[in-house]
Amino acid sequence: TTQQFQRAASLICALERIRRADPVTFGSVPISIGLWLGGAVTPNRHIQALHEFARLSREGGENPFVVLSCPWCGAAMGAQPYGKGTRVFGYRQQKRHGMDDRIQFRCEDPGCDFQDEEGLPLEVVDDGIYERPPTLGIGTVDKFAMMPWESRSRLLFGIDNPEAKEPPSLIIQDELHLISGPLGSMVGHYETIVDAFSTDNESGIPAKIIAS
Repeated sequence: TTQQFQRAASLICALERIRRADPVTFGSVPISIGLWLGGAVTPNRHIQALHEFARLSREGGENPFVVLSCPWCGAAMGAQPYGKGTRVFGYRQQKRHGMDDRIQFRCEDPGCDFQDEEGLPLEVVDDGIYERPPTLGIGTVDKFAMMPWESRSRLLFGIDNPEAKEPPSLIIQDELHLISGPLGSMVGHYETIVDAFSTDNESGIPAKIIAS
C-alpha cells in the first residue's frame, strides 16, 4: 500500500503543479493524495505525529511518515546523519493559527517546484486527511471497520464537507484475492456501506468500481 502511495504521489504532484500554475482555470482546491492507514503504520493524530517528528529529530530510527524521497525531484527525505547528530529533511512542523500544529511535507531542494510554503500535496496523518480530504485516497480495508467509531470519516464521502460536495467517483479495489473466507464476508458488509455513501444523492449515480 505504501509503495502504491509513493508511485501515485508523483502523478498527483504533476497535476497539482499544473493547478498551481493556473488556479483560475483549475480552481483553488489543491489536488492531493492521502495515505489512510493510521495506527501502527502512520500517525492517527497530529499530536502523535509531532511526537514522532521530535523522536526522529533526536535519534532517527523507524520512520512513520513513509515518504523517504520527494516524489517530484527525488531529493532524500526523512532522518539523516548530520554532523554528530541527526536531522530530519523534508518534514517540518507547521504552525497554524487556532489549530493544532501539523507535520508538513516540503522538499528542501531549492530547485524543486515543491520547496515553497505550500509544500508537497501529501498527507499521511488521519487528522489531516479528515481536515482536508485528498483528491486520491489510498487505504486498507481495516479502516472501513473504524468508520462507525470515527465520525469524521463521513467527510471522505462529501458529507458535511464544504469543499467536496460530491462523493468519490472512482473506487479501485486491488489484490481482491487476498480477501477470502470470513474476512471477505466482513469486508463485503462494509463495501455495501461504502457503495451507498459513494452514490450521488441527487443523480443516483454510484461510484465507478474497478477491481483486480
